Amino acid sequence: MRQQTRATEIAIAVPTPIAIGRSLARATRRMVAIAILRISFGVIWAVDASLKWQPAFQANFSQIVSGVAQGQPSFLSWWFSIWQLIVSGRAPIFAVLTATTETYLAFALITGFARKLTYTLGILYGLFVWSVAEGFGGPYVPGTTTDVGVAIVYSLVFWALLLADAGRMSVDRLIAARAPAWRRISG
Repeated sequence: MRQQTRATEIAIAVPTPIAIGRSLARATRRMVAIAILRISFGVIWAVDASLKWQPAFQANFSQIVSGVAQGQPSFLSWWFSIWQLIVSGRAPIFAVLTATTETYLAFALITGFARKLTYTLGILYGLFVWSVAEGFGGPYVPGTTTDVGVAIVYSLVFWALLLADAGRMSVDRLIAARAPAWRRISG
């Protein structure tokens, strides 16, 4: 009896290097840059939040709000009167709410948590601070500063992050992998 030998061929896949295209490399650099911007912005908010937790801020919150009303144009007096009335007697609560909000913004920016919600809250909070605590950047009278205020710029940065953040370098990506519904909050 004659044995027949069969030739067996084994196909071996040779690994080929994957070339990262220029557009992917640019996208990766862009994502890293946005993540660095977001985290740096979060560190700024962390410093600000730490100052809001100081006893001096909480003790002087009512005076801060009433001081902003000084020198404002008469057509804005109603706005500042409303906020003085709201804060009157409740200053410690508003001071803690302010510190808590800024602490949340710092944490969420640094970690990339609930980005869409955080950026929207940041826009609204920045506009609120600009209109109440910074007095719309005023008073706009001769001989005073013409600085428009910082909080309006914060709102614009939050808006830019809302439009540009892809979120690959965030805790949101990890959460969304386990809970896909999270994408509605995270962006």
